Amino acid sequence: MVEQGKDRLGLLCVHAHPDDEASSTGGILARYAGEGIRTAVVTCTGGERGEIHNMDAVEVAPRLAEVRLGELTAALQVLGAGEPRMLGYVDSGMMGTDGNDDPKSFWRADIDEAVGRLVAQIRAFRPDVVTTYDAYGGYGHPDHLQTHRVGVLAAEGAGIAPLYPDAGLAWRVRKVYLSTFSSSMFAEMFAELAARGLLPDDFPEDLPEDERQMPPGTPDELIGAVVDINPQLTTKWAALQAHSSQMDPESFFLQMPEDLRSRVFGQERFLRLRSDVDVPHVEDDLFTGLR
Repeated sequence: MVEQGKDRLGLLCVHAHPDDEASSTGGILARYAGEGIRTAVVTCTGGERGEIHNMDAVEVAPRLAEVRLGELTAALQVLGAGEPRMLGYVDSGMMGTDGNDDPKSFWRADIDEAVGRLVAQIRAFRPDVVTTYDAYGGYGHPDHLQTHRVGVLAAEGAGIAPLYPDAGLAWRVRKVYLSTFSSSMFAEMFAELAARGLLPDDFPEDLPEDERQMPPGTPDELIGAVVDINPQLTTKWAALQAHSSQMDPESFFLQMPEDLRSRVFGQERFLRLRSDVDVPHVEDDLFTGLR
């Protein structure tokens, strides 16, 4: 039997590394926290294999997980999303790197065990809405792919009492979303930055042929929710900057002109995986039908 009943609505965002919560869902976390909704983030890895910027890489590398946990703590405070909730896995590194073979990495995690850990987090927090990544994890990082798999399975498994009986009382998540971005917006952003000469030197001057045919992201007609977070954009940006070790000063994201920043980052988009309540084809609020 699914236990129900709580004082306030809740949102739980499931992410792969510290800083992903700010870049992908910083706007909705800030927005809904400001509206009095309980918000929280589960981070699957410590981000130990991330790049290091703005500090001595040789000195910081052995304790990067500690540094990134501190940055995550600061970012969540900015967003009003509580304390870090860590799933406890090691960063797998980019696809095809040695980190993929680390038995402690998230990429090598036993799926059943990982789902059980996340089910325990969901049942403890009891969110009405859960977000994780789309099936490509946004850009194909192994930890993002694994987060999608584990997040989707846990969001469903949390509500089935015979599954993971030691992970707490069953809790039915009422709406599940997959964070994504618009393929048309990606193409527009790429073209605009290229026209202004703002792409890094290692970016191609044009999209590869396969990406021209099917650009990264999700076709607009498949997107189920577009949430305007322009009022929270300054807060989202402050949360991103809390992750100093990951903020390359030369990044085209940080160099992006203010007029483009609002167009590119002013909405957060989601595929709707499941809703227990009736909703329009495209929602502008992840809590539509719940309040």
